[in-house]
Amino acid sequence: MSNLTKAQQAALIIAQLDEHRAQRVLKAMSEAEVIELMAEVARLPVMTVEEVDEVIQDLALHAGALADVRQGGTDIAQRLLAERLGASRAAEVMEELQHVAQDHPLAFINRIDPAQIVGFMANEHPQILALVLAHVHRDHAARIVERLEDSLRVEVARRVAKISPLPPDVVRRIGNDLEYRLSAFVRGGGGASDVEGLATVVGILTSADQATEKQILADLDERDPEIAEMIRNEMFVFEDVVQLDDMTLQTVLRTVVTKNVALALKGKPQAVIEKFTRNISQRAAEELIEDMSALGPQRLSVVEAAESAIVKAVRALADAGTITLERGDDELVG
Repeated sequence: MSNLTKAQQAALIIAQLDEHRAQRVLKAMSEAEVIELMAEVARLPVMTVEEVDEVIQDLALHAGALADVRQGGTDIAQRLLAERLGASRAAEVMEELQHVAQDHPLAFINRIDPAQIVGFMANEHPQILALVLAHVHRDHAARIVERLEDSLRVEVARRVAKISPLPPDVVRRIGNDLEYRLSAFVRGGGGASDVEGLATVVGILTSADQATEKQILADLDERDPEIAEMIRNEMFVFEDVVQLDDMTLQTVLRTVVTKNVALALKGKPQAVIEKFTRNISQRAAEELIEDMSALGPQRLSVVEAAESAIVKAVRALADAGTITLERGDDELVG
């Protein structure tokens, strides 16, 4: 792809990976390389499916030229799995791999982006989607399910649980029909998942440990402070302030301007207002309610600016080590 630099191509490739795989790649790189790559990811332009495919095909071509030619086979696969996972787990994995073997009529779905599958399946009967989920890799099925609307997710899960084996010729006929129509859908740009570089960086940094996150953001502050600030704004927003535990919120509220709190709470649900008022003194809570009433209608931009001021205060406290912002997937250690 002539209009993308090698660095941009690398950024585009990393943006196609889920956060777990992206983290594995980043761990094999130096800190300087990670920072440079994240900056490129954040600046990626919106790409079409065809442009992304071209970069991936180019990578596959070059990677294939470098690879040693080795013979495979189920025996070798099972032996390697047994060494890594143990004999029992290896047998389970091999059974699953055989279940979704490449010659299976629905195996092609494993190579298609989950977002595109969901876009295509929007008008399909839930039973067809259940059939698809029952015949693809579990991790791929999970990423598809994550993108479904709640009501459809429940219905599809119910149908998957009740699904019964179908004759091979029926599965083959359904697979051939889906492959033809889904390929046309993807070629036509349907469900194209634009690469959002900023969202990708936020996802990767959120999954990384806090030391890595802080180091990358600190270096981005020097190289591209605008990008660094955009990433910070996406990583922690005012809605996250509401989710802070009471003790942490009390610490935050001791450092922010009362008027900003009053402005930020304009138009918020009563439960959110109560979250703030119960974490300050009774007198301060009464004054806050009075300030909110006295403000009258406010422009959205003014309210958002007040929210931003509180978010910045939270980030400053976190950077100073005064408070700790727990991640959603953090585990408690007893």
